[in-house]
Amino acid sequence: MIQNDRPPILKVVLYLLFLILVYVIETANMPFSVFGFHIDLLPCIPAAVALMEGPVIGGVFGLLTGMLYDVGFIGVDGLFPLYYMLFGIAAGALSMRFLRRMFPSMLLLNTCGMLIIGLFRYGFSVLLFEGAPFPLAFQSMCGEILVSVALSPVVYLPVRTIARKFDRML
Repeated sequence: MIQNDRPPILKVVLYLLFLILVYVIETANMPFSVFGFHIDLLPCIPAAVALMEGPVIGGVFGLLTGMLYDVGFIGVDGLFPLYYMLFGIAAGALSMRFLRRMFPSMLLLNTCGMLIIGLFRYGFSVLLFEGAPFPLAFQSMCGEILVSVALSPVVYLPVRTIARKFDRML
């Protein structure tokens, strides 16, 4: 998609509804974990949307994802919207320039994004307030990334379907 073209409003609304659905499922009172690692699929959404739509829409969905993180999870106030917005813009710019619109590209974007946010979380909260050792925090971080990567087709396939359906219409 050329960045000057505006995406159809229905396409953006479907992405937004999918983001809200994933957020509601993640914040439900049911424990979602695999082998003791928390399942976190929200970072997959800005990566997938940025891959399909580019930096502008990727940045918007990064900002929305970060706002949902601040609403539903404990963290440094205001850091998540800023981080995810910058991540969405960078992921969209990289995808427009260097990556193809396929699943391995989304995996690369998602893994890098989750690693960076994990290091921010460690630096700003775990290290400062709890003094946890880095190897233990890194083990947990890598476990969460692996679980997210294994389950990321749950996010990628609906986003790709929405993007392809509207691309065919144009």
